[in-house]
Amino acid sequence: LAKCEEYINTTCPKCGKPAKRDPDTLDTFVCSSWYFLRYPDNRNAEKAFDTEWINKMLPVDKYVGGAEHAAMHLLYARFFTKALRDMGSLNFDEPFISLVHQGTILGPDGNRMSKSRGNTISPDDYINEYGSDIFRMYLGFGFAYTEGGPWSDDGIKAIARFVGRVERLVETAASLDKTVESEYGSEEKELDFVRNTAIRGVTEDAERFQFNTSIARMMELVNALYKYESSGHRNHRFFTDTVMDVLKLMAPFAPHLAEELWEKMGGPYSIFDQKWPQWDEKALVRDEVEIVVQLNGKIKEKIMVPSGLDKTQTEEAAMKDEKVIRLLEGKTVVKVIAVPGRLVNIVVK
Repeated sequence: LAKCEEYINTTCPKCGKPAKRDPDTLDTFVCSSWYFLRYPDNRNAEKAFDTEWINKMLPVDKYVGGAEHAAMHLLYARFFTKALRDMGSLNFDEPFISLVHQGTILGPDGNRMSKSRGNTISPDDYINEYGSDIFRMYLGFGFAYTEGGPWSDDGIKAIARFVGRVERLVETAASLDKTVESEYGSEEKELDFVRNTAIRGVTEDAERFQFNTSIARMMELVNALYKYESSGHRNHRFFTDTVMDVLKLMAPFAPHLAEELWEKMGGPYSIFDQKWPQWDEKALVRDEVEIVVQLNGKIKEKIMVPSGLDKTQTEEAAMKDEKVIRLLEGKTVVKVIAVPGRLVNIVVK
């Protein structure tokens, strides 16, 4: 409107002298209701956006915003999209395919942060102490993304300890002779199971915005690596490859740290140019699984049985186990209830 001479130049209705109209006539929500149409074509000097290009790029696959926008911004965004669709400028009906509302991080006291309450958290203070990656990683781990929750100093300290454990693994792996390999035995297979479980878990959980469980999966893998290391890490190549997978999984959550540790491992620049780890479905099947043994509904033992057994086979395997045989001494078995892969409940008298 500021460039429209007919609109901007007018006569003052009170004094009759030349005047200019105010071009700022629209609510700010109107401006923010179509910006996503401009972003993919923001260098277009001829018009707001090129219809053919925008119809190729949009609608938005994943839109993140607070629930407080539901009755204003999101409502207007849908109105603009539908109006432009009716005018023939867009070929889609909704601006956003999927919408996610993020939660709110509260003060340590569980209340919304405010200066009057004195419960505000300054990111700069924590970044100066721990670094931006640990701060970033805590935000992902300490809260369910869509729920939020109270800030915890203990939580960010836990992430700092976890990062320290990863750094020590990198130091160990970087010093190993990578030509040393051994048979792919039971210990390697167990670590590979945890590795593939972590890759699948991090990948799928991150797609669902469940960043806290993604990081928890990484922690499980780091624990498994320490357990394997304590056994003598006989297969240096396998150990090193698994540590490098940890860094790839960490990269979206701690980008600077992952890049630095990747370089220490001798990985090619950059870690962000590497392929995302893929899990092997075959490696997700264990040879044995742990099941619970109950007597009259009360847990008495845990035993290992071959995986993939049906109900009858699970019952037979449990009844042949030495621990179960000792449990049943002097007792009469009335009934056996087997749940494959989970438990065997033996009713006795």
